Amino acid sequence: PLYNETLIGYSIFAGLDYLDKQYFNLSTNIGMIRKGGKDEFALMDQNGVLTGQTITEKATLDYLSINTMIDLKYRIKEIVLPFISIGPRFDYLVSSSKHFDSLKEIDELKRISIGLILGAGLKFDISNLQFGLRADYYLDFTKVADWTIENSEISGKVTVNTFTINLTIGYRLK
Repeated sequence: PLYNETLIGYSIFAGLDYLDKQYFNLSTNIGMIRKGGKDEFALMDQNGVLTGQTITEKATLDYLSINTMIDLKYRIKEIVLPFISIGPRFDYLVSSSKHFDSLKEIDELKRISIGLILGAGLKFDISNLQFGLRADYYLDFTKVADWTIENSEISGKVTVNTFTINLTIGYRLK
């Protein structure tokens, strides 16, 4: 498969934690996330001879993402709060790299991605500030594209598996 190497992209979210109880809270977030993959290709000269050089190409999809999670937490020390989280997510495709143009032409690039977000991490409470480190896995229920050309055996699909590691900062209002 092409573009199946890990792509280091970006994600930026703004969120709100609410219904903050001793062992759980809800969290709703909205932001942007880049999904995709990369691959290396050998370069050839004008005669079709390999030059020994390679070029890395990135196939990217940029989504507006909204999620709501339940964070299950257990305070270990006064300032340390480990948690696990799970919740539904909805992503809307806002842009894609040129690698997906042919799928747009045949109207097979799906604009909507629905799935779950599964996460875990640590939060550190220091006065009204909260710092954190979290890891999330974006489980997709939908494919980016899935097609079959009529009257042929030509078909294909595009899927993404997204894993993020995030630094978080928050401010406690109460």
